[in-house]
Amino acid sequence: MSNDSSIPADSGSAGFTGSAADSPLAFGPPKNPAAPLGRRAKPTANKNASPSAPRVDGAQPPPSQDDQSKLIDQTKIQIRELVQEISDLARSECSVEEFYEGFLTRIVSALASVGGAIWIRESVGQPIDLQFHINLKQTALHDDLDAQRLHGQLIRRLLDAGEPALVAPDSAASDDSVGGNPTDNLLVVGPLKIDGEVVGLVEIFQRPGAGPTTQRGYMRFLLQMCEIGSEFLGNQRLRSFQQQQQVWHKLEKFIQAVHQNLDVDQTVYAIANEGRRLIECDRVSIAIAQGRHCYVKAVSGLDSIERRSEQVKKLGYLASAVTRTGTPLWYQGEDDDLPPQIEKRLHDYVDKSHAKMLAVIPLMKSEPESDSDVPQKKKKQTPIGAMIVEQLKDSRVASSLENRVKLVSQHAQTALTNSIDHNSIFLMPLWKAIGKVFNQFQGQKLLRTASILTAFGLTGAFLWMFPYQFSMGARGSLIPETQHEVYAQVDGILAEVLVSDTGDTIVEQDQLLARMTSSATQLAMQDLKGRIKQAEQEFLLCQRLEPGLPQGPEAQSNQLRKSQAWQNAESLKAEYALRARDAELLNIKSPQRGRVINWQVRQNLIRRPVRFGQHLMTIVDPETQWLIELEMPERRVAHLMKAMQEADEPLTVTFGLVSHPGEEFTGTLKSVDQKLEVHSDDGNAALVRVAFPNDSVPQELLRSGTRVTAQVQCGTTSFGYAMFHELIETVQAKWKLWF
Repeated sequence: MSNDSSIPADSGSAGFTGSAADSPLAFGPPKNPAAPLGRRAKPTANKNASPSAPRVDGAQPPPSQDDQSKLIDQTKIQIRELVQEISDLARSECSVEEFYEGFLTRIVSALASVGGAIWIRESVGQPIDLQFHINLKQTALHDDLDAQRLHGQLIRRLLDAGEPALVAPDSAASDDSVGGNPTDNLLVVGPLKIDGEVVGLVEIFQRPGAGPTTQRGYMRFLLQMCEIGSEFLGNQRLRSFQQQQQVWHKLEKFIQAVHQNLDVDQTVYAIANEGRRLIECDRVSIAIAQGRHCYVKAVSGLDSIERRSEQVKKLGYLASAVTRTGTPLWYQGEDDDLPPQIEKRLHDYVDKSHAKMLAVIPLMKSEPESDSDVPQKKKKQTPIGAMIVEQLKDSRVASSLENRVKLVSQHAQTALTNSIDHNSIFLMPLWKAIGKVFNQFQGQKLLRTASILTAFGLTGAFLWMFPYQFSMGARGSLIPETQHEVYAQVDGILAEVLVSDTGDTIVEQDQLLARMTSSATQLAMQDLKGRIKQAEQEFLLCQRLEPGLPQGPEAQSNQLRKSQAWQNAESLKAEYALRARDAELLNIKSPQRGRVINWQVRQNLIRRPVRFGQHLMTIVDPETQWLIELEMPERRVAHLMKAMQEADEPLTVTFGLVSHPGEEFTGTLKSVDQKLEVHSDDGNAALVRVAFPNDSVPQELLRSGTRVTAQVQCGTTSFGYAMFHELIETVQAKWKLWF
């Protein structure tokens, strides 16, 4: 049994070579379409016959009537099973080739015929192809060219007629163009129809000798089977149309994507991603030729690629080698016929990518077709890149995949050629911009463009000529002009706080604020007292001994001891005085009259160790002048200094308190710090002090640290510069850095 679609029915050429078996088929139905068919079953012997019954010429005695009935019933059951198998096969999702094999095999088995064939014609006028056959070697059609020609004319006539036929053995009309049956078998022919159109024939080679009734039975059975086959072919054509529609939809989307943009990068990404969907493979890569080498520009499914990776480099080397040959490379695991330079690079890449199937299609620069009928000299094609198609799990290349790869590569060539030619034009971005500008002054766009330009002109004139108050914004806080900070003068422990925790205690100058204790100071003073007393006693002892000592060494030694005792006592007294002053510093006093503004000072300081120089309290004079300390950003200092130089009087400052929104106050610029420092997260800034009348702000809001937002009035300028001066300065700074 074989499938040979290369021999048309009306070709009259070489004979058939395939066959299913060398003997007639028996009744037994196969379990599946690919299972081999058994030989024809022998008649069942009569179980009631005597084993010693005489035989004539060695022949078996004829079966009894009961045995014949059982054999007929068994045959009917087998035929029903075959018919059911054919129906199930037609409703399955098998391919056309699998259906032809199972369909014809079961019909031949059910009719116990010699063989059969399935003839298909795509449309009227097209050649008739033999799709599947069984046992054609046992017919006269195998080696006889005249018999093949006569039989082919018969098949063509029956296809044109579209009617079933029984053709007697060795029959032929007087007109050879009508055709005939050159075989020794009865031909039972049934049509295969799709929507009323005859698309094929099922031909059965039946043994001759059957009566008319039996032959009509053959025909009825075959027509029923042809209806099932026609239903399958109709469903198959419908599925084929649906698949073609899906392919055309993908193709339309692919064409739209690759020809939508003339940018090379966008084009290669569209070819890689949309091409993979159309081809239905695992990966598509696009390499662009630059000189004699190809560089991978896009890989399907990836937004960007690492060009320095080994896999990408090896793919570029392979694409370069294949592109130089100009011949597509199809790799399915075998590389016997490849040139050495391509074979090495192919193995280097496959070892990295583990691809089972790989196709490298060179993309050549597409030339415009000439309308002239005069043949032109063939030009050498210029490579512009390569398309690489990969399958990671399957090495087989179906015909549909190969056709889709060819289709995608053709459109890729055209799209890449257009993109590369477009981007190779000198100063193309400039010409495009100029073209867009001129396009706005043509046709109906002229009025709209003129209106827009007029509106922009009026807006620019307004921004340039309309005067506006120019101000510099800054943030800061309230601070008192006169305030004193109280610090710890010595180390110790704060034992007592004599001010209130409310933060509004009024104290007088030298008023005791807190007391500290220091164990080290007390111990040192006691030790110094003892050492001073001891030194004084030593001095008095030497003084009492002095009158009674004679002149000589003893008197001199006593005088030396007396002098040392006096010096030691004086030194200890001076040290004691320093310790006494430190003890006096343990009593913290107010440096001036004012208000202690610290909140919960008792809770924060009581019984806590403090170090020398540690801040304890802040005292603010109740009658002090309040100021605003602003942090003017560095980028605005130049405008501020220029306005100060041009103004005849201090600049006016308008400000608002965060604690009192909705009301605006006025002050005057007092001073600007000459040093820029980082005071906050905004970067370098200069401190600017602003004075204002205390009575202009509610007294309850005059608190140290109150946040302020202010605008320093720096004169008058154009409205546009006042609004966009920072943007203008940023552009100017960037422009200068470019040069």
